[in-house]
Amino acid sequence: MLWLSRKDIEHISRRLLRDYLKKVPQKVDHIDPADFAEKMCGLQFTFADISEAHDAIGLTATSEVIITIPQRDGTRLDYELDGKTAFIDQSLVAENQIGRLNFTMMHEAAHQLFWMLYPEEYEVQTPRCVFRMADEHTQYPVLDWEEWQTNVLTSFLLLPKELVYRHMADVGLKDGIGVLNRIYARKDYECFSEAAKRLGVSKTALAIRSSQLGLVGRNDLYDPYALVDIFPEKNEIA
Repeated sequence: MLWLSRKDIEHISRRLLRDYLKKVPQKVDHIDPADFAEKMCGLQFTFADISEAHDAIGLTATSEVIITIPQRDGTRLDYELDGKTAFIDQSLVAENQIGRLNFTMMHEAAHQLFWMLYPEEYEVQTPRCVFRMADEHTQYPVLDWEEWQTNVLTSFLLLPKELVYRHMADVGLKDGIGVLNRIYARKDYECFSEAAKRLGVSKTALAIRSSQLGLVGRNDLYDPYALVDIFPEKNEIA
């Protein structure tokens, strides 16, 4: 098993991004995961209905292998993987989930990059397949270190600090955002949302990365009424 710290993964991401930018002639405003994957590990993406396999939204493998996925109508479909292809669930495109789509694509590329960089640790000579699940999120304590490391590398690759700083400054948040709250800090929230859109990521992904960079103080993304619980009205105090 490969054990890497967040700092180790950041160093890997910086090296990969530096090599990628040498292959891109123009200045980039965001990292295109499809272009990055093709240039850095020769990975191509195919869209298909793979969500019926335990709610999977991404699928790739180290080498040639056939994965059979049962369908809701009782049929079964075979997906041929060759080590250079990743399947992405078509719902991410149909539902216009750009941020989630980009993260999933880069996530599959990150798996391939780890396999390329550490073939012995991952035993890539033996076909192995990985799924990215629709409800996947980091748990603490971490139970699946491979997925944790892949998610961290994905975040660093999609959101290099220079681009985060640039776009946050461009939308008027150069000094960061004290409270990320769509109800009580609407203007800053809208600016933050615009930065996420420009970077091609979800607000969740940008909030996590911005917090790591010290650009987000309090994150109420999932609970905008949390401030009410902390500072109740006088007539609510017994």
